[in-house]
Order: sequence, then structure tokens, then C-alpha cells
Amino acid sequence: MLNLMVGLNGYTLCSGIICKELNGSDYMAIPFRTEDESGSRMEIGYITKKNMQLSSVGQRYIDEIQNYLGQNHSEK
Repeated sequence: MLNLMVGLNGYTLCSGIICKELNGSDYMAIPFRTEDESGSRMEIGYITKKNMQLSSVGQRYIDEIQNYLGQNHSEK
């Protein structure tokens, strides 16, 4: 998706979590604003197969995302 944004000079709505070390500095997260702020909340989730346990790497990823979002949420 990031390559398409650069190649097509486009944009997308996303979580705003962008890692410069992995993706470079060609991207910028700009907060999305609406006239009615009550409807501008984004929910982030994940899907796993039924009765499947996440790998240790998958669980670490989820933990890191929760940590990141928790830190940013408390700063607002």
C-alpha cells in the first residue's frame, strides 16, 4: 500500500503508525479531522483462525502495538 501511495501520489486512511526505519521517510501521517469529531475514531484489530494460538512473534507484535497505542492515548 505504501508503494502505491508513492507511485500514484496518493493517500490512504490508516492507523498512522509508520516506521521510518522500515519504510523510509517518504511517508507522513496527518491526523484525519472531521467536522463532527465524535465519528472520527478508528478501531484496530486482528483476526486469527478459530482455536489457533498466536506465535511468540505475533504476540509480541500485538503487545508492542498495544503499548504504542497506550502511550499515545495517554498523551492526548
